[in-house]
Amino acid sequence: MLVAGAFGARELLSAQANSCDADDVVQVAAAPAIAATIDRLAAAYQEIDDELSGCDELNVVSVPGFQVAPTVGTPDGPDLWIPDSSLWGHRIEDPSQVEQLAHVASSPLVVVAPRSVASELGWPDGDYSWRQIIGDDRARMIDPGTTTEGFAGLLAVRESLSADLEEVQLVGALAGAAQSAVPSVGEAYDGLSAETRATALFPASEQSVIEYNHTSEGDGVVALYPVEGTFVFDFPAFAVPGEDASVPDVVTGFVGYLSTPEAVEQLHDDGFRSADGAAAATAGVYDGTQPAMPELFEEPEAAALAELSQLWAALSQQMRMLTVIDVSGSMNTETSGGSTRIELTRDAAGAAIELLAPTSEVGLWIFSVLLDPPNHHEELFPVARMDEETGEQTRFDELVATLGELPGLVGGGTALYDTTLAAFRHMNETYAPEKVNSVVLMTDGKDEDHPDSIGIDALLAALAEEFDPEAPVPIITIGISPEADMASLERISEATGTTAYLAENPEDIGEVFMRAMLERQCRPNC
Repeated sequence: MLVAGAFGARELLSAQANSCDADDVVQVAAAPAIAATIDRLAAAYQEIDDELSGCDELNVVSVPGFQVAPTVGTPDGPDLWIPDSSLWGHRIEDPSQVEQLAHVASSPLVVVAPRSVASELGWPDGDYSWRQIIGDDRARMIDPGTTTEGFAGLLAVRESLSADLEEVQLVGALAGAAQSAVPSVGEAYDGLSAETRATALFPASEQSVIEYNHTSEGDGVVALYPVEGTFVFDFPAFAVPGEDASVPDVVTGFVGYLSTPEAVEQLHDDGFRSADGAAAATAGVYDGTQPAMPELFEEPEAAALAELSQLWAALSQQMRMLTVIDVSGSMNTETSGGSTRIELTRDAAGAAIELLAPTSEVGLWIFSVLLDPPNHHEELFPVARMDEETGEQTRFDELVATLGELPGLVGGGTALYDTTLAAFRHMNETYAPEKVNSVVLMTDGKDEDHPDSIGIDALLAALAEEFDPEAPVPIITIGISPEADMASLERISEATGTTAYLAENPEDIGEVFMRAMLERQCRPNC
C-alpha cells in the first residue's frame, strides 16, 4: 500500500525510555491518532499491575504506520504495534512474525465539513455520497501514499464509483483527486482558517472531528457519513513474539486491560469508539458526530489494495513525457464509428494529459516522410510544464489547442525508426532526474523511409548502447489498428525495458493510451 524508506525504529522507540536496560523496556509503537491515549493507559496499567517492576515498563511512542511496517519482526521493530488500521497487516513482510491479540478501539472514516458547508449539503438530515467528494471543487483527498485516512478514502471513493463507471472514467475521477491531494489530515485541518472555512471537504476519522471541535474555536466541523458505506479505523494490537516465540506477559496483560471499562472510558473521552463500535454516551450533534455506527464496506482483498496503490502511484507521479504521433497518410483512414484514426488519436492524447499532475512536463512531435528531411519529424510543442502560464492561458491550454491541429497535418509515409531514435535521444539529453521521463509513440503503420531509414537493427543497437538503467527513458509504443508493425514496436519497447500496446480497433485507442499511462510508474521493469 505504501512505500517507506529505511527507518531506525528501535532508536526512535528508545528515545523516550529511561535509564533502564533496553531489554527491560517493552516498546510500543502506536499510530499518531491514538498514541497519546495509549500512553495514558500504559501509565495507568503500570500503576495497577503489581507484576510490573520499575524496569519492566511500557514505552509508548507515536510512529506512522508506513515507518513501522518494514521493521516489524526485525531488531529495529516494536514489541507491540497498534496501527490505526488492519490494512497495515498487509504490509508486514512476514505475517507469521506477528500475532493479532485484539482490536483496542474503532473510529469510522467520515468526510469532514465545516458546519456551514455541511448545512448546504443537507446536514444533519440529508444524505451525503462519496461521489460528491469527487465532484465538489471544495473537496480534497488526503495523500494515500503516507496516510491511512487518504488510502481508506481512496478505497471508499473507488468502491462507490466502480459499479457505475467504466475503468477509464474511474481513473479520470481519481486523477482529479490526485492532483488536489493534501499531504496530511493535520494540514487539511490547518487549512480551515476563518478565510477558507467554506472551501474544504476531506476524509478523516470521526475521532479527529471530535478532537478538533474540542480544541478549536468557532463553529467547528461535522462528520458526514456517506450513504454507500465507509471503512473503519479498527486499531489492531499486533504483538511481536520474543526469541522464545511467546508474547511477553506484560504485552498480553496490557492489551487485555485496554478492553476494561476504565480503558474504554478513556477511549471515549478522547473521541474513540470502543472496539465493538459503541460511541460515548455524549456522542451526537454537539460534537459533530452521530451515535450510531455507519454501514461499513467489506474489507478489501490484498490484491485490490495493491492494484489501487499502483493506480495512485501512477496518477500522482511527476511526468516528463514526449508524445510522438504518426501523421502519415493512413492516419486519415476512417473508422467504423465515422472518425478518422488521427481524430481518435488526438482525442486520446488530450484525455490522457488531463490525468497528469499539473506540474508534469509534456511535449508533442509528429512524424511523416514529408516532414523536415532527412529527420522527417517536427516539434509542434516543446516539453514544458503544463501549469506554466503564458499570457492569458497555460501551457496545457496551448497543448490542447495544438492537438486540435493534427487532422490538418496528415500526409506522406511513416518515418518510424529515425523518429524513434531522435525522440529517445532528445529525452535522454534533457533528462530530469526528479521526474519519470518517457517517450510515448503512436503509429498505425510500419517504417516507409527506405532507403534513407537507419533500419530496425541499427535502431535497436543504438538504443541498447545509449539506454541508461540509472536514468531510464522508456519508449512506450502504441500500435493503432492491426496494420501497425507490432513486431518492430515490441522490439523497440523491449529494448528500453517497457511494453508495446495494440489498439486492435481504433476506437480502443483511448483506453489503450490510458492503460499505458497508468503503468508508467513501474518503468523500466514492468
